[in-house]
Amino acid sequence: MHELNVTASRRLTIGGLLWTSLIQIFAVNAIVLSHASSQNLEDHIISALGVTHCGRIEGFRFCSPWHEAADVAWIVGGLSLCLGAVHNAAIFTPSRVRNLAFGALIVSGLGLVSTGMNPYNLRPTEHLLSAGVCFFSGAVGVLFLGSLFRGANRPYWGAIGIACAVMSIIAATLTALRPDPGVQGVFERVSAWPSLLWLIGTGLFITVSARRAAGSGVG
Repeated sequence: MHELNVTASRRLTIGGLLWTSLIQIFAVNAIVLSHASSQNLEDHIISALGVTHCGRIEGFRFCSPWHEAADVAWIVGGLSLCLGAVHNAAIFTPSRVRNLAFGALIVSGLGLVSTGMNPYNLRPTEHLLSAGVCFFSGAVGVLFLGSLFRGANRPYWGAIGIACAVMSIIAATLTALRPDPGVQGVFERVSAWPSLLWLIGTGLFITVSARRAAGSGVG
């Protein structure tokens, strides 16, 4: 990380808040799940929350009356991830690794938007491809971003990010291999949650750091 001027601090405040707002995905999904026909996180894949009609999903019958909320949450979350990445790139000096990190996160955000726009029961191919892009690209982005934090006097936070990314990549790979339907939900959540939680924490860190820099009148 490098010293921030006032303009960069304002950009990072916006970007940090956008990433912190990703917590809404967990909140909305929890609400949608509470109104669904089942609350089995182990069996039911995340995509089941956005299905527009009751039916069998991955071998299990599922019904999600509040599916619109889940789809909108994914679309808004994807846009927040993309726009946040554009703003938060200012926290590091330009480099190839920085470009790869934030570029991968933008691609992940676009994948999340597409996931919400293509419900699994209506357009399964588009939905699964979008989710795959979201999971893998997001994990790669977190992997590179974690390495940047490790080299910027934030070794522990960077190491946590790398660990989350590796966990997500392994789980996403296992998910792509289509494990037993009884644990499909677990594999999907391990693919998505660690990297997403780390990004939310990073957003909070960036917001606080940017506000401090702005308050000090740097630049």
